[in-house]
Amino acid sequence: MKLSQYVPLWWAAVIVVQSMAVAFFAIHPQGELNLIQVIVASLIGTIILGLLFFLNGFPGFEEGVPFAVQTRSAFGVRGSTIPNYLRAVPAIIYLGIGNWIGALAINTITTTLWGFGNLQVYFVLFGILNLALAWYGIDSIKWFDAISAGVIVVLLAYTGYVVLSTQTIPSEPINHPGSWGLPFIGFIAAVGGQLITAALNISDITRHLDTERGAVNLAVGNLLGLVPAYLFMLLIGLLFSVTTGITNPVEAIMAVAPSPALGAAMLLFAILAQISTNLVNNLLPPTHVFQDSLGVSWKQGLVITTVLSFLSFPWMLFTSALFSTFIQIYAAFLGPIVGVLLADYWIIRERDTDIEALYDRTDESKFWFFRGFSATGMVSTLLGVVVSLPILDLSWVIGLPAAFVAYTVLSKAKFNEYVIRSLTTQSAPTVEGD
Repeated sequence: MKLSQYVPLWWAAVIVVQSMAVAFFAIHPQGELNLIQVIVASLIGTIILGLLFFLNGFPGFEEGVPFAVQTRSAFGVRGSTIPNYLRAVPAIIYLGIGNWIGALAINTITTTLWGFGNLQVYFVLFGILNLALAWYGIDSIKWFDAISAGVIVVLLAYTGYVVLSTQTIPSEPINHPGSWGLPFIGFIAAVGGQLITAALNISDITRHLDTERGAVNLAVGNLLGLVPAYLFMLLIGLLFSVTTGITNPVEAIMAVAPSPALGAAMLLFAILAQISTNLVNNLLPPTHVFQDSLGVSWKQGLVITTVLSFLSFPWMLFTSALFSTFIQIYAAFLGPIVGVLLADYWIIRERDTDIEALYDRTDESKFWFFRGFSATGMVSTLLGVVVSLPILDLSWVIGLPAAFVAYTVLSKAKFNEYVIRSLTTQSAPTVEGD
């Protein structure tokens, strides 16, 4: 991908209704923050995400390594299955949520304009449409997202204009004292948590980015592709929240529309946004994981991912308090994994990873460790999760640096070698006369 394709791909991937929902539940009266605090926290969280995208994207960008293979360096040839599936699970659930939102938008359009609709049928058909668009791999994904990005931005900008010109922003969310303490930091965690999934497997996308200008392409691509688009989406969600008070973004869009026809046009944004986001963030990662762990083809992996998304019951999760909890829980697991990968690549291996050994899945691989598992990676991740879960509101904000430090310390203390020696000695057979 050229930079001109990479940037709009991320615009299309992060401009999504779920991002609106993150801001929906943060501002008073739904949340504890005032307008200024939500805006500042959104900016901070988005910039942190952009930095994580940049730093964790190097293995893919420089060496062409996908996420499912990248994890072998820190977790072992077999142990990599654990972080890989921890990444796949929220992606499958998000795919179900995305398909449900798309179905809601289609159902709202058809019932408003023509008086008929079937939400369950639209849900299945929308999922099949996403599968078909991803059928030919990254080529079909990049072209769809590059084209749809422009349409999405125009429709979203128009939606924002309609809200500002027809709705009044109440003074209560502005004058509310809010908090610059734990709720403020918690919202930063939520902003980052929603896309910590993409930061984890960013190498799946950066491996396709043109390397002609070196790391400049990676830096510019993530700065321009992620930060303005995600921040814009959060602010649009914030705008809908304070003006409508409706917690379902699809209903909120239709509520501010000056006419049913214009409402249908505005909901077209939701449909395109869900497809473009599903292709990059929710279909691609689990499919790669299934390819790596099950040995299936790309197309077979797509079918498995799609079927599992139908079974995720997204209607029970979205537009409820469970949605925020869902983000906090998976981020508590994924944040530490990001910390481990960053420590492994930048500190321990100093960007010098043996690519040939990464693709060696035998017990002769340097990344075999003990029976295919890296005790250092496992213990560091577990430590990050343990310190995250008691303060779930902060989630990955605590777990990521904790796992980063733990992995660095344990690696320099040669913890893997100690575990291998200890367990090998214990399992060695006793010889008579010893």
